[in-house]
Amino acid sequence: MAAIFVLSTTSAKAVQFDVLVIPTEIFGVCQNYFCFPEPSEIAANYVIDQLGKTKDINVVKLSAVRAKLDNNQALRDETEAMLSTFEQTEKINYGTLKKLSTEFNVKSVIIISCYAITDRAEIRRNLWEVLEISSAFKITYPFDLTTTAVLVDTVNSTVMWSGKFSKTVSDSNGYFLALNQAQAASHLEKVRQYFRMFVAPSISQNVNLRFFPRSVRTFTVKGSQNLDETATPQFKPNALEHMLDPEQKQKIEGDTPNILDSTEELIFDF
Repeated sequence: MAAIFVLSTTSAKAVQFDVLVIPTEIFGVCQNYFCFPEPSEIAANYVIDQLGKTKDINVVKLSAVRAKLDNNQALRDETEAMLSTFEQTEKINYGTLKKLSTEFNVKSVIIISCYAITDRAEIRRNLWEVLEISSAFKITYPFDLTTTAVLVDTVNSTVMWSGKFSKTVSDSNGYFLALNQAQAASHLEKVRQYFRMFVAPSISQNVNLRFFPRSVRTFTVKGSQNLDETATPQFKPNALEHMLDPEQKQKIEGDTPNILDSTEELIFDF
């Protein structure tokens, strides 16, 4: 029995989705010691770029989000409080998200948060704060950079998908510090590449699966190895039922977060 997978680009994507991507540190412009963009903003920009490649998804740019919220101080203050709470507790304020949806004329919001944490303490810290402290005292140990993403349907106040990604930020000796600006810039670039190559594509793929769950179709053709052109294909409407193992299906369709394999280390070499 052989299978042919056909990507449908017509009827399956007849609906247009308007999405707001908002990082928890959207208002933290040049507020860290290095004046680096905040990790959640870096991740959000790459997610926006990835989702923007799908013609049936419209994504609001972060510059437009900031500009609009700067002209609505009340909503900005409420949004900042909501993001701060989510960053620390991962609790969602659906009321604030509804207001944001109305303001930006969207029905879906993706919240992205990033923080650094160690097994020695449960305090969530900003990654660049960790780098600054480690560099000042020249004493450091491995930190995990954790990224959380949540896709919220603001019409029904429900979570459509959530994912958590974790990577160790240190070199093979357990150090994470910058003794000069060049080393700091090197860390920034490696963090950018991690978000661009791993986190953003995974978030975007899962969001696409939630919006277009039937965009991949499965056809089963009779015959073991050789394809018989005269055989009648048997259409199976939901490819997810046949393409995924139970664990993968649970990550995509279930309530458990989609967590990347955290055994691979994001290495920072000096």
